[in-house]
Formats: sequence, C-alpha cells, structure tokens
Amino acid sequence: MMIIMNNYLRHFLLLALCFVGRVNMAAAETLEQAWLISSTADRTIEAAQIRVEAAEAELAASQGTRWPTVVARASATQYNETPAFDFSGAGLPGQLPLFDGSSQLVADARITLPIFTFGMISNGVQAAESGVRAQQLRANAHAQDVRLAVATAYVSVLRARSALEVANSRVRSLVSHADDVEDMFAAGAVARNDLLAAQVSLADVQQYQLQAQNGVDISEAAYNKSLGRVLTDTVSLDTELPGLDPRLEPDSLSALTATALENRAELAGLQSAAESIDSQAQSTRARSRPQFAIIGGYTAMENNFLNREDFWSIGLGMQWDIFDSDRSRERANALFLQSTALYRDYQELQSVVEFQVRSTWLRFNESNARIKLTERAIEQADENLRVTRDRYRNGEGTNTEVLNAEGLRTISRSNYDNAQYDAALARYRLARATGLL
Repeated sequence: MMIIMNNYLRHFLLLALCFVGRVNMAAAETLEQAWLISSTADRTIEAAQIRVEAAEAELAASQGTRWPTVVARASATQYNETPAFDFSGAGLPGQLPLFDGSSQLVADARITLPIFTFGMISNGVQAAESGVRAQQLRANAHAQDVRLAVATAYVSVLRARSALEVANSRVRSLVSHADDVEDMFAAGAVARNDLLAAQVSLADVQQYQLQAQNGVDISEAAYNKSLGRVLTDTVSLDTELPGLDPRLEPDSLSALTATALENRAELAGLQSAAESIDSQAQSTRARSRPQFAIIGGYTAMENNFLNREDFWSIGLGMQWDIFDSDRSRERANALFLQSTALYRDYQELQSVVEFQVRSTWLRFNESNARIKLTERAIEQADENLRVTRDRYRNGEGTNTEVLNAEGLRTISRSNYDNAQYDAALARYRLARATGLL
C-alpha cells in the first residue's frame, strides 16, 4: 500500500511539473527544477526507493519474531473400528471405547513466546536495521548520481549552444571578410588566390557550423532523455547555474577529503551492509544453540475415558538442534567471510574517494585558472583581428594574416567558454565526490 501511495504521489508531482512547464513554455528552466523533475521521473530512483521499502518490510518481519505466535489446528479422523482399552491382560473382561462412534474430533491452539534465543532474534533484527540503512544510503548515492548526470546534460546543452554561437559569429565574420575580398578583387586590389582562400575558409567554417548545430540537437535530446521527456521537446534553459553547499568553498584539499570520507553515502552504505551480514552470521550461529520459549495452549478432544474434553496448559519449552551436520556453523562462516569482504571493499573505496576528491579539486582549480587566462585572450584576439583586417584593407597585411587572426579569435572564445563550463562541471563533480551534491 505504501509503495502504491508513493507511486501515485510521484506521478502527481510529475504531472504537475509537466503542466507548469507547458504553461510556462517561454520561461527558462533552471537546474534546480531539472533536479526536481528527475527525482520524480527517473525510474531508477523509484526502483531504489522500492528497495528501501522492501528492506523496511523485512525489518518489520524481523521485529515480529520477538512477539508471540499463535497456531490453531483441528482434525477429524475416521477409523474403521473404534479404538478401545482392552483389560483382558489384567484378567478383567470387556473393553472400553476411547470415544463414541468411529470418528474423533481434536482441536488445538498454541501460543509461543520466545524468551531466550542466544541472540538469534536480536541479531536478526540488527541485521534488518543495518539492511535498511544500507538501502537508504544506496538510494541517496544513486540520487546524487542522477543529479550529476542531469547537471552534466544541462551544462552540455549550454556548452553546445555556446559552440554554435561561436560558429555563427565566425561565419558572420568570414562572410563579411569574403565580401571585402571580393570587392577588393573586383577593384584589382588583391589577387584571385585571396578570394579563393576566403571562400574556402568560409565553407570550412560553415561545415563547422553544421556540426555545432547537430551538437545542440544531440545535447538537447540527451537532456530530455535524462528527464524522461520526449527527445524532441523544446529545451529552454537558464544560463545561471545554482550555487552549492558552502562546505565546498575551503581551498584545503585535506578539508574536502575529510568531508568526503564523512559524507559519502557509498562508504556508510558499505559499512552498514557489512554490519548487516555480520549480524546475520551471528543470528545463524545462534540457531545451533538451545532456544527457549513459553508455551501456552488449549486442547479439545472427544473421548470417553477422561473426566473432561478440553484442557488449558502453560509450560517452558526448549528446542536444540544438537547436530545438523555443521550446516549452521558453515553458513555462519560464509556470512562472516562475506562481511569481511565488504570491509575490504570499504577500505578500497576510501582510497577511491580520496582520489576522486583530489582529481576533481585539481580540475576545478585548473578550470578557474583557465577562465582568467582565456578572458584576457578574448580581448587580445578581438583587437588583433580588428587591427589585422584594417591593415589588410589598407594593403599593409595579407589575407592569410586575417584568416589566422579570425581563427585565433574563435579559439580564444571557445577556450573561454569551455573553461567556464569545465569549471561548472568540475564543481558539480567535486560536490558529488564529497557527497554534497
């Protein structure tokens, strides 16, 4: 029932978001809105939540083993001959039937309350509790993975559109230059090879423009896919990217690494999974020890030889599997080994997390440094192109110099845009590496 209600809630939120999105088609979608949509539209997130609910149901079942169990039984038996006591061996004549007729009715109800199980029940509950934590942490880690994937798709659209703008700008510039060269060629001021070179360069840039447009289409389709939309839906994005957790601000790599080791859900999830299996092992081992319980019962039995046909009873019961061919012990050993393997995975993951934090931190710093350098290069490239074109118009420069200057301007602009988007992605990846996305 809880799963069905959660599914209805997710579908309602998704429909509401889609309705708002269609009403405000002109409004640019923010990354926060994209994250919210993905949290309700992504089926893998829903699957992770269902696994959490399954673990919670398993916990409820484990907790139920602490409480009494009631078993009721009834039977009706038909005999070919009515059983009877035979007193001839004692020298007494006659027989005494056990019950009237040739059939017998027996009913029995029994209540059993475990009182001491050498940790079988308590360890089973602890295993289920750790299992719930492990699934919750896995769901949290997966949700962060989805958020990073959506952020990557979002930034990829912005990057592709920026590349298209650069291509369009270069086409406009080379069209203007080709027109100038054509006019100068018509006036006999330049050689024909200048005109041919300008036209070839323009055709090459127009090809790049087509590739850039295709890149936009592909990135928009990928973004729509990440949100569970139709691939051809219109994409309108806000170019302003949201801020992140303030704990990402420290310049100290050691501080970020400590934050990651403390916050990464995968680490805590592995630890909880290992604890769950360890508790399962202890519960399994306890099965080979005596299990004590209080047993109460009620029995009703048709008979002719007792003074009554129904009885109440209470007692202390003990069950002990003295020998099971070492099945419990070997099963417990197998679980302990699985737990040990998970602890080894935990230790390895710690080093992986440290590397992820270091590499993303270095890329983030590199991207920010590139932004400062390329920002100055844009101004220099624009000025270089202006001067070079003026010199060419005045007959002081060459066509090759103009084309090279245009190429440098395009490269500097592309480098600046890529540095910006690389820095944005590096920041989100750093947030993911530290468990703060």
